[in-house]
Amino acid sequence: MPINFFLSPCNNPVGNCQTESIQCHFPFSNDRFGISDANANARIPAIVLLDNENQWDFTIENPKNIEVKYKAIDYCLDIFRTGTYDVSDNNSSINEFSSDSVNTIDRGIIKRCEGFLYKDDKWVLFFEIKNRPKGDWLIDARRKFEETILSFKEHHPNLSNLIIEPIVSNKSFFRTHQSEMIQKKILKDKIGVELKVQTSFTVD
Repeated sequence: MPINFFLSPCNNPVGNCQTESIQCHFPFSNDRFGISDANANARIPAIVLLDNENQWDFTIENPKNIEVKYKAIDYCLDIFRTGTYDVSDNNSSINEFSSDSVNTIDRGIIKRCEGFLYKDDKWVLFFEIKNRPKGDWLIDARRKFEETILSFKEHHPNLSNLIIEPIVSNKSFFRTHQSEMIQKKILKDKIGVELKVQTSFTVD
């Protein structure tokens, strides 16, 4: 069955974003807010916070008070692999990728990024939050963007041109990652845009 990234409800009874102050797809225009992934270990989706800045993992500056919306994906939206695409193989062809809301061939759930912010008919920003100073966090983030965005483009082909460079936010890492250029190239070859590594984003 097709996946509607905008209309599909959260499938997590613990983390349903309808319970948060900023609900999924609810328009808001605060000049500054953050995304918190503090409950990831409990398999609860990332949420928007308007206060408690010490809990922000990803900061959004919105000086022009532009109306934006948020949708959680990880631990929220079930997206199952239905093709033969192998995200761990950089030589896999995107033509082998397909996904569905139903687990028809038992290949499991794709690697999902935290979610996306969007401005209607203008742009869609996918993001991933990491809190690790070492390890393969950037490779993992790139793979999450890869499968999530391939699925989004598959089910919303008319919105593919709105996707801007996805952002990995890691407040525990303060240098340039040694494989950043490689991961940027792989992602651009797969989905058409590079990733960025930064802890904030300015709405424009």
